[in-house]
Amino acid sequence: MANVLDAIQQRYACRRFVAGRAPSADELAALLEAGRLAPSAFGLEPWRFITVIDTAHRTELARACFDQPAAATAAAFIAIVALVDALDPESDYVRARFEAEARGGAVAPLYEMYRAFYRAEVTAAWAQGQCHFAAAYMLLQAAHLGLDSCPIGGFDAAALGRALHLPPGETPALVIALGHCADPMPKRVRKPRAD
Repeated sequence: MANVLDAIQQRYACRRFVAGRAPSADELAALLEAGRLAPSAFGLEPWRFITVIDTAHRTELARACFDQPAAATAAAFIAIVALVDALDPESDYVRARFEAEARGGAVAPLYEMYRAFYRAEVTAAWAQGQCHFAAAYMLLQAAHLGLDSCPIGGFDAAALGRALHLPPGETPALVIALGHCADPMPKRVRKPRAD
């Protein structure tokens, strides 16, 4: 594809995938790299990506996603998990991220801004929102590679956490179903630019 707009035009939410046409290891690696390079507030990258390709594990994830057709037929998943507890301002995780983000400069201004911003009671929702930046990059990379995808935000969080074997302090943010769509791309319906 010539540019990012081409990938944006090609991307749509596939509702039913073709059986047995899983993304290759190289394609999955490219998707994970796209997510890794996504922007995040304060440079915290508050996410972890879990690739699911084996049949039993895919079935368990689909069940946690209420067996939506896209989940039930996906050839692979990438689950994006928010690292909620790691975002405490005093955590080793935040310290390491801020040192990297400061690039050898002063870390104190980052800490000052972040401590003023941080509220434990809203961090989970904020971190999940940050994870959507990574998802957007992955979805566009999938379109660029000729893969189809469907972002799934409707799931039973507790069941999905169990299916992903998440430790305490990590919360599912989004699941991306992947494969090759069984149906042709529908006509895109968007509001006119003037609206």
